[in-house]
Amino acid sequence: MGDPAKDKQKVDQKLAQAQAALEGSTARAQSAAARYFDASRQLPGARSALASAQGEVVAAQIVAQSAAEKAAETRRQLVAAQAALAKVQRRVDAARDTISHFAAEAYMGADTSNLGMVMDASSPSDLATRMAFLDTLSGEQRVALEQVTRARQVATDARNVVTVRKQEADAAQARAEGALGAARTAEQTAATATVHVATLVNQRRSAMAVAGQERAADARRTAALRAESNRIAAELRRIAAAERAKNRKRGGGGGGNTAPVPSGGGYFRQPVNGWKSSDFGMRYDPYFRVWQLHAGTDFAAPTGAPIWAAASGRVVRAGWNGGYGNYTCIYHGELRNGRGIATCYAHQSAILVNVGQRVSRGQTIGRVGSTGASTGAHLHFEVRVDGNPVNPLGYL
Repeated sequence: MGDPAKDKQKVDQKLAQAQAALEGSTARAQSAAARYFDASRQLPGARSALASAQGEVVAAQIVAQSAAEKAAETRRQLVAAQAALAKVQRRVDAARDTISHFAAEAYMGADTSNLGMVMDASSPSDLATRMAFLDTLSGEQRVALEQVTRARQVATDARNVVTVRKQEADAAQARAEGALGAARTAEQTAATATVHVATLVNQRRSAMAVAGQERAADARRTAALRAESNRIAAELRRIAAAERAKNRKRGGGGGGNTAPVPSGGGYFRQPVNGWKSSDFGMRYDPYFRVWQLHAGTDFAAPTGAPIWAAASGRVVRAGWNGGYGNYTCIYHGELRNGRGIATCYAHQSAILVNVGQRVSRGQTIGRVGSTGASTGAHLHFEVRVDGNPVNPLGYL
């Protein structure tokens, strides 16, 4: 199972990388691109949810149909059981009527008259005939009584069947209604999911339309940022040349205002407490579909977080600088190959140093922000050798 925290960080990093590619874009393009990337991120899940909802609709409809058929069949069985009970009840009633007739005769003195009939026999053969008649009459009474007993038992069984069938019918009806409700809920979910997918598709389409409208303006802004980067490079080269001239006048060596900088990795400390959100180098803008140089490494960090000097040096630039926003550059000296090296810090919410000020490694020089051409709070950190941007990770 994945780690939710790590999964979120991966998503955040991909979003930050996509946003970093748009820092040179117009505000309108950035806003449209954010909607585009958000829709693109949500669309796979929305389509999956729609497919799942549609499947649930079909399954719920099948269950509802099956439950309805079962309820109908159980109701038919209930009707049949009730008819059987009515038939048995008629037999019970008939048998009861017969018993009632015999009981009435006995109550009215039929037994006394039967005894008189025996006593009035005129001959032995007449007596035998009358005794046989009384035996037959007694047998009919016994049969009638047995019929009543059996009929009552059958009636009891029939009532039990009716009770069970009614319970089954009620339960089947409840299941059918529940399945129908589930089907309706699934249909509503599917309808909502359909609307959501359509909304995301339209959102992406409209965002791409904005991209087409803003493409020329975006190209101008990107060119302006590139030109500004070139101006910064030229300025840093002039500063490095001036530092070398000063050192020569002092008799050479690495003295003066800056110390020699060792070449190789590990010299600079990380300038902010954050996670790397975008790398240095050429990258593909997935919104405008162009390649462009990202001249630094981005570190995502909260607004106001302290920014530290990566190494000791002299502040040579501190102030607003177009797309870089609040921008500071610190000149650290020369590498062993004689090339000047500097670090620069962009998009600050606050600059805490001044041009010409000496700073120490780890000193707080500013605060993280999102000024200039920025899509979120982060530090854009540059390492420039002879004014040209290089990959900062080779020096951290």
